[in-house]
Amino acid sequence: MNSTLKSMLIAAAAITSVSAFAQDKATLDLLVKKGLITAEERAKTLDEAAKARSAAGVNKVFAKEDATKRLTIGGYFQAQYQSFDYSQGGAASAVTAPIQNGFLMRRLYLEILADVGNGISGNIVLDTSGNTSSSATSWLDRAMVTHTSEIGSFDLGYRKVAWGYEESTLTSLFKASSGKLSTVERGITNRYWNEGENRSSQSTATAWDKAGSDGRRLGFGAHHTGLHYNSVPNPQGFEFGASVVNAAQGRFTEGTNTNDLAYYANIAWNNKVSDNEAYSVGVNYGNSRYFNSTGVVNTLASMEGYNPFLMAKYFNWTFQGEYMSTKVTNSLDAANNVDDIDRKPTGYNAMVVYKINDNWEGVARYTSLNTDGRGQKISDGERGFGVAAGNAGSVYNKSDAVYLGLNYYFNLEALGQQVNGYNAKIQFGFERANFNGKISDTVNTVTAPTAANTRSIDGSKATVDAIRLQAQVAF
Repeated sequence: MNSTLKSMLIAAAAITSVSAFAQDKATLDLLVKKGLITAEERAKTLDEAAKARSAAGVNKVFAKEDATKRLTIGGYFQAQYQSFDYSQGGAASAVTAPIQNGFLMRRLYLEILADVGNGISGNIVLDTSGNTSSSATSWLDRAMVTHTSEIGSFDLGYRKVAWGYEESTLTSLFKASSGKLSTVERGITNRYWNEGENRSSQSTATAWDKAGSDGRRLGFGAHHTGLHYNSVPNPQGFEFGASVVNAAQGRFTEGTNTNDLAYYANIAWNNKVSDNEAYSVGVNYGNSRYFNSTGVVNTLASMEGYNPFLMAKYFNWTFQGEYMSTKVTNSLDAANNVDDIDRKPTGYNAMVVYKINDNWEGVARYTSLNTDGRGQKISDGERGFGVAAGNAGSVYNKSDAVYLGLNYYFNLEALGQQVNGYNAKIQFGFERANFNGKISDTVNTVTAPTAANTRSIDGSKATVDAIRLQAQVAF
């Protein structure tokens, strides 16, 4: 009788442990303690249960195709509070504007990575928040096929080109992504080059638009579809890469009747002295055609630019500095009275990060931009700004901003090890941005040009104080 009872208990525990392993492990421990089964029988039962769970597929994700070697699912989401306080001065009259504030889901990323073997993989990243303005496609952040070998990796598809340390993974020593930003938001300089091109509302069907001088953000870097190459990571030596892509941002440019391509290249020298000391210096290069915000190529304008950068880590200190310069070259079309003035926007970023301890981190950043007469709205530099008062919607020639922030990283435990990183963090930041020189145009229409286009810059100033609080969970 006792033998029969014992066999029934073991069988029951083995069956139920397929669906409730932790609970029935405790049950088997209790049976051993009561003397109803031996420790060897307990171990055998748990082993058989583990095999049954594996065969049943519990705690596994199965790929649709048998050829898939490994399927990885990850992502992260960010919840944010933001507040803006606007004021203006200089040549403009003083204006009192209400404080703008509110909550938003900043990012909702889901990543799927499929490794099919022989160095071949596929990667897709979705952003359902609709806030990915630099991708020109609100829900797609990355989609590409990759082949990796001893000579490096080739990506065919839709991803970021190397331009700006806040936007791209520049070197294997200093990787960057939206989830790993030390600041809550990217700076005004990065946004000017890497987010989608947008034209000023000052003129619509005018020749000025065709020349590209009436545009604001360049749409130069960030997401492009094409072929990308990266050399093998080298923490103590040179790394390099190149991209041949569609000049227009976005997944594709079908329907534009163009075959315009853009070319990017980058090189960096790394020196990893130790885990506490590392340095990188390099430069990014790009040559592209100018596209307007509807994705139509401007055959009269092209862009070429350089982005040298320097990065250093010394124990608790990390420094990042870069310079951006791009020349927008226009051609004269006398029949349509097109502006033939070339523009050369320039800007630079400098950021210092100090790691106080495993949990706390302090951040300071300064960024400056000179559009050389192309112009920039406040909303182009300060993401989410929408105050409609005074000159808040005007186009300004220059801008700069100071950011001060504090980050907190939670203590986590994963696979028995302590983790302090961006997987769970809270960021708080204050930024003061100044915009100088309101731009005004006298523009003649294409149909009846009577005089040359003119552009004037006055002494107007505007200041925006932005406060942001953001929480992130990455998995």
